[in-house]
Amino acid sequence: MSNFIQDLAVSLSLTIDGQTYKITPANVISLKLDLYLYGYNAEISFIEYCEKSADTLLTPITSNNLIAVSLQAETYINNTEATITSLSLSGLVTSRRFTEQLISMPEDDVMLYRQYHLVFADPAQVLWKQHFPCDLLVDSTLKDLITLHTPQEITMVYDWDAVLAVKYPVLSLALGSSLNQASFYDYLIWLVDSQNGVFSYDFTANQYTLSAVKSLSDAAISIDFLDILGFEVDVPEVHRYQPNVLNAYSENPETTAITNDAVTTTIRRDYIARYPIAADMQSRVTLETSRFQQHLHEVTLEYQRFQLQVTPPGQLVNFQGNGLWNPLLFIQANYYRVKEWHLTLQSTDEDLSIDLNVPYGHYEIESNMLLESSAELCVSLPAYIMPRYPVFVEGKLVSETGEDTDMTYQFYTDSDTSVNYYKVSIPLWAKQNVRVAYQPNQDGGQFYFPPYKNARVLIGLEFNSAFIDSFLDWGTGTALPLDSQGNQLVMGTSATSQNIIKHNYVDSKPELQIQRTQDKDTELLKFSNGNILLQTLQTS
Repeated sequence: MSNFIQDLAVSLSLTIDGQTYKITPANVISLKLDLYLYGYNAEISFIEYCEKSADTLLTPITSNNLIAVSLQAETYINNTEATITSLSLSGLVTSRRFTEQLISMPEDDVMLYRQYHLVFADPAQVLWKQHFPCDLLVDSTLKDLITLHTPQEITMVYDWDAVLAVKYPVLSLALGSSLNQASFYDYLIWLVDSQNGVFSYDFTANQYTLSAVKSLSDAAISIDFLDILGFEVDVPEVHRYQPNVLNAYSENPETTAITNDAVTTTIRRDYIARYPIAADMQSRVTLETSRFQQHLHEVTLEYQRFQLQVTPPGQLVNFQGNGLWNPLLFIQANYYRVKEWHLTLQSTDEDLSIDLNVPYGHYEIESNMLLESSAELCVSLPAYIMPRYPVFVEGKLVSETGEDTDMTYQFYTDSDTSVNYYKVSIPLWAKQNVRVAYQPNQDGGQFYFPPYKNARVLIGLEFNSAFIDSFLDWGTGTALPLDSQGNQLVMGTSATSQNIIKHNYVDSKPELQIQRTQDKDTELLKFSNGNILLQTLQTS
């Protein structure tokens, strides 16, 4: 990688607790930027002189207050008619460090300057990477969920209604569970990746967009031939496998192949799940079809001078605005989108003892860009940790049948899919009623014991669904004394309307009872040692 020397105007201001501090451009001694379509990471070092006046930055910069960064960098040229645009960044500081330079005087020691080094990034990375919420939303959209967890420092634009505007019966966040290492930032990137969306960052507006497709709205800027030292075209590996979507639902097993014209082997990539509802299977096929894309070629540019018109990630560019680009070049006829921009500046001024109040600095610069084809459909996203589901919480079964104390059960039917489900109240989240699967759970198909009203259950919350994992207590009147060593099955709505089958030990001998109770009427069949009792009682 080649370096070059150039004058740049690097303007830096810090806002801390409502107060703005401007750094003299000549005092910026180093800058490192890694810019991507989805955000950026940066480091900057600068000098604050203390010999003649107090360093007003020391106290605020060492406090725990949030530090907002505003940075602009542009070519510095006097007396030019050329159009110059700057690179503009807004972000938040993550870490700080500084060194101090003292000089010993006969009467007193003097602080000459402090050299500060700040690490900062776009707001979503800084804040959402520290956000690990557990949350539950009912009959809500993903846009509702994201908006709920978006602080004022992050501005979001939504253009993805096919995913974000869909109302789900259940949406959960499990980011605070002990086995989960994923942050909310990881969750969001995973969501975009798994649902084939686009997460992009606008460097000028300092805002993020969640969209269905990449934007092509900007006019292309032509790359200046004289800016470029060299370039390299990278042609990616071709996907040779056959993608398939498999439905493991026993009543309608199905395998659907996704078209890949480049298949040349028997290698497969299978996606398997259970889809009792045919529309869910079709949705998965549609999703995996859209996700399957062959990567197009990329171009790496190595710069030999800083751009007059900067092209941050997301900007469309071409190689057609200057006659110096030979039409025989492969890249000349194509349009590209800036995918990454990497920039390193190091001041060449060796004398740091003088406060140079000038609007520029002398820098040794290393700069390169990565371009993707404007027709590229594959989305560039940061590495992320996949959120782990389910998260387990306690709930109580809901039944609107009978009195509040009755142990009735009730299931409901989805009007669109005709699928039955239970409702469970979750005390942790304002007793919201979540919809859970109507299924035998751990029972065999020969048993039919739907969970009763107010039964305390362990609920597994998935990304957009829930299920009953297990039962956490005994029903009213079902537990027996320890010395009986008994078991019993209690069926019914209350103590005055029920059937009981009970086995226990009396004088170390087994006894079996079958009892029916309805109001004041009780029938009992009891088998004990040498006796069979058949009894009907009606109390007054």
